[in-house]
Amino acid sequence: MADAVERALEEERHLFVEAGTGTGKTLAYLIPAILSGRKVIVSTATRALQEQIFAKDVPLVAAALQTHGMSFSASLMKGLGNYVCLRRLNEARASGTRAHDRALARIVDWVKETETGDRAELADLPEDAEAWRDVRSSSETRIGAGCQHFDECFVTRMRREAEEAQIVIVNHHLFLADLALRTGPRGAYASVLPAYDVAIFDEAHALEDIATDFFGMRISSARVDALLRDAERSLAAANALEALTSGPLRSTLEGAREAAKWLFACLAQGRPSGDARRMLSESDITPAVRSAHDAVDVRLEALQALAQARKEEAVQLVAHRVRELREDLRSVILSATSGEEEEDGELGDRVRWIEIRSRSVALGASPIDVGATLRKRLFDRVSSVVCTSATLATGESFHFAKARLGAPPDARELVFPSPFDFASQSVLYLPEDLPDPTAPGFEEAAADRIADLTGMTDGGAFVLCTSTRAMQSIHDRLCRVVRSPLLLQGERPKHLLLARFRSSGRAVLVATMSFWEGVDVPGWALRLVIIDKIPFAPPNDPIVAARCARLDREGGNGFTQYSVPAAAMTLKQGFGRLIRNQRDSGVVAILDKRIVRRGYGRALLASLPPARRVRSIDDLRARWSELAALATEEDGRTDPPSVTRREPPIVLHGANYERD
Repeated sequence: MADAVERALEEERHLFVEAGTGTGKTLAYLIPAILSGRKVIVSTATRALQEQIFAKDVPLVAAALQTHGMSFSASLMKGLGNYVCLRRLNEARASGTRAHDRALARIVDWVKETETGDRAELADLPEDAEAWRDVRSSSETRIGAGCQHFDECFVTRMRREAEEAQIVIVNHHLFLADLALRTGPRGAYASVLPAYDVAIFDEAHALEDIATDFFGMRISSARVDALLRDAERSLAAANALEALTSGPLRSTLEGAREAAKWLFACLAQGRPSGDARRMLSESDITPAVRSAHDAVDVRLEALQALAQARKEEAVQLVAHRVRELREDLRSVILSATSGEEEEDGELGDRVRWIEIRSRSVALGASPIDVGATLRKRLFDRVSSVVCTSATLATGESFHFAKARLGAPPDARELVFPSPFDFASQSVLYLPEDLPDPTAPGFEEAAADRIADLTGMTDGGAFVLCTSTRAMQSIHDRLCRVVRSPLLLQGERPKHLLLARFRSSGRAVLVATMSFWEGVDVPGWALRLVIIDKIPFAPPNDPIVAARCARLDREGGNGFTQYSVPAAAMTLKQGFGRLIRNQRDSGVVAILDKRIVRRGYGRALLASLPPARRVRSIDDLRARWSELAALATEEDGRTDPPSVTRREPPIVLHGANYERD
């Protein structure tokens, strides 16, 4: 794989690589990237992997290269929301609304001593602290060189280190936010990443979904509230205090808040709340909604005019954000039609949707196809793009991933299977005696089977569900029959759930999609992974429905060309939770009998590792006895003595790894 990456960079070609768990793909792209001498952005799907690469893999490579007299520089860039904004912090303090807020006081004291401004240093600050929301940086609030705090800004410092470094490690959210900004109407005005020659995407399978968010739009009550709150503070900092306490500005702000509440209330009226979004139709845009939208637009127009009359950069930024909000609202509300797609320039067709939850309402418009956008803004602009993941191909083909991401057809393709011996380390249980997942009684029967399986393994299980409703239903049933400690996603922060799961050794964790990937539990603590259903994307999701419908109209088949390959990649991610190293072993159970009864099941099974397959519970018990015996034998061995390796001393000078 390292040879392939090296050739792709030398020849300025694009490369798609699937490398199974345990391949060492991080080292396989880091080393040729460093040796190329080019400016390289490495982007990952999660902050956890991003930090792992910077804190573990980069120092390992640095130490190895230093023994050969070579050195390089590396930098870590997190999303802007991880850093405190000094301007917003001063505005929050000056506003008086949080003058006695202990969380804000804690942030103020911390800023006096921090070198990075990274929120990760504030371990004692609650995750949902409102004070942090009011002072964090963002692409919407960042002024840039015109800000009076620009030179001392933590984001500026982060970017300067990144400009000096050869390897810059980011995540997909930051990369795509930067891509959207630098190629959007504001140009490089709000861009964050330095110029680069090469882009390497680890966990590239997640790119399409994140790109769909960044090249779409979302209007929610939270967005309106944040804008109006920032407007009030920016104007206060601009010495418009008299206007804020009385007069047209105060009435404009309050009027905009009330009009927005009315608009979202009209959109939600008479409709059940739930997590699922659906297509926005003409019937949603009632006369009351149109009237409420007119009221919001009038007040926002007045606020925009008042802000544009000021010269301060921060207030001008407010005017820009107000204009964008007005344009987004008009685009979604006035253009909503009955399921029709609307052309939207380079981004192609968009699907408009509405999402009604118990405490919020959101409207949005998402591109049906981000491939053309990524082709123009990424693959045609960057000389070499490397996309890699443990789950990027469907079977042996990259056709699906390349088409969805807009990669040119001549991009090279390689598959490197995992070095693990799945045939001896794992068993794939495919029961056919359960009800069809669409039939009544499936969840009850599934819960009973899960109880049997976790009883056989004495816990140590992930139960991965395809919906929040199914997760809750299965968990409630398991509460009555499972003897192992039972954990539920959402009852505690994710890292605390994982810590308790690892320490227990017998726990059963019931979860949804956030635990299907990016979760690493090596060892015997996780010996059973149960998947309730084939993870098809909800067919009534407006984006999924629109993508499938487009393929159907073009003479293809949306289900087989979009839904099945997408499910295969997700299923492979779920399976990947089980075997994380050469000593792991266990069982993956898929309780959806369609995988062996329907024709598309062959494609799904072909994408999975070559574990031994069993259909009956009796055969599974026999196989389990073998795995348990093997694990006991492994645990009974005396591990080889640890070897103390004397590494060349390394000192981190800013972003540079150099010999001491």
